[in-house]
Amino acid sequence: MEKILFCNLDLLKKTFDGNDNATLHRTRNQFLNYANDLSSDEENHIYFISRDQKLLDSAKEYFSPQKGYPNFKFRLREKARDFVMQNRHHNNLFVFIGGKEVDFHMAVHTRSLFIVPTWIPVEEKAEFYGVHVDTPEQLFKFIRALNNHENWYAQVEIEPNVTALSLMDGRYKYKAKTENERDMVEHFEQLLKFGQSRNYYDILLYHFLAGMTNSKLFDDIELFGMIPSSDCSLNKDIFSFMRQTRIIKGKHIPRKLTYGENLLLRKNPKQKAHLSYSTEQRVIMGAVEEFKTLCINPDFKNKINTLRKSGKFNVCIFDDYMTHGNSFNAVRNLLKQLGANKIIFVSLGNFGKPFQKKDYAINGDVYNVGYTYNMTNSSIKSLNYNDTAKDEVSELYEIFNS
Repeated sequence: MEKILFCNLDLLKKTFDGNDNATLHRTRNQFLNYANDLSSDEENHIYFISRDQKLLDSAKEYFSPQKGYPNFKFRLREKARDFVMQNRHHNNLFVFIGGKEVDFHMAVHTRSLFIVPTWIPVEEKAEFYGVHVDTPEQLFKFIRALNNHENWYAQVEIEPNVTALSLMDGRYKYKAKTENERDMVEHFEQLLKFGQSRNYYDILLYHFLAGMTNSKLFDDIELFGMIPSSDCSLNKDIFSFMRQTRIIKGKHIPRKLTYGENLLLRKNPKQKAHLSYSTEQRVIMGAVEEFKTLCINPDFKNKINTLRKSGKFNVCIFDDYMTHGNSFNAVRNLLKQLGANKIIFVSLGNFGKPFQKKDYAINGDVYNVGYTYNMTNSSIKSLNYNDTAKDEVSELYEIFNS
């Protein structure tokens, strides 16, 4: 897929403090080589941007076609901003690369991807919200991934406007296609159990962002949330995953928050299903155990009402993995009770089981626990699997662990 890359002019600098820095000089030269190669593709267009016309003129003269840089383009930041705002409905084309807060704001205003190269000076907001790359090689391999990644490992339409998808296969012992994938998924399994190795969340985030920015599926999502853990806490890495996605999409949460910024609350701890129930029981149990402790955050009530009235109550929910779909069944029914128009459920891992669809009639206030529910329908939905997504995850693993 075609990409227009807006790069901060800092990426062309050899020094930032007036002193010659041999390491930065080498890194800058590596960046130039990769950028030159990338810009020779018809798929990629590179613009270096700055608010200073004199600096742009100097860079344009130094990095000219006559000196071996035929495809570098230079624009005032204001003109670049006008262009992307006029074409913001094509936000999947744009990628912003830089370390300044102004770069971050331009990306957010157009709901575009924001990448932060860590070898140049990075301002606070850029560091917090950007997708970090540590070397020019990582940066440009990731751009290549953005050009090509467009597959989800598992996907199923539960009903019209309700979709579940998973990013990777959790069954490394049996289904891994490559050693990279086996290593990736084995560490993911350890991460689910013990909270190890945030690097794996980063890789899955990059994979998700690559797919999301190449798809229109998420363009109309207004609210993002995640399923709380059994002990009522929020997994910090999935929370970061959700928050970074929300920021990139330019979506806001209510200003006054009593219960925190997650759309879902677990009011009381619950036993982990795999410790309390047999495999056979978990297949058929549906959402009952989740309903006992799970509700919608009342801080979002006014926002939900506003979105519903305008036909924009579209939600994306994240979770670490999906087995039979019990947690998603609970959330899906709660959101539908409030009039949700569109729901996407994204799990990081999937264990190859059919989705056990359970529909419930709910009575009472779903902004607190204690509502009642009665199952009205049950069916089984088979997921569609795409092994190409495994190759994409494996490729990203290699990029960020080479």
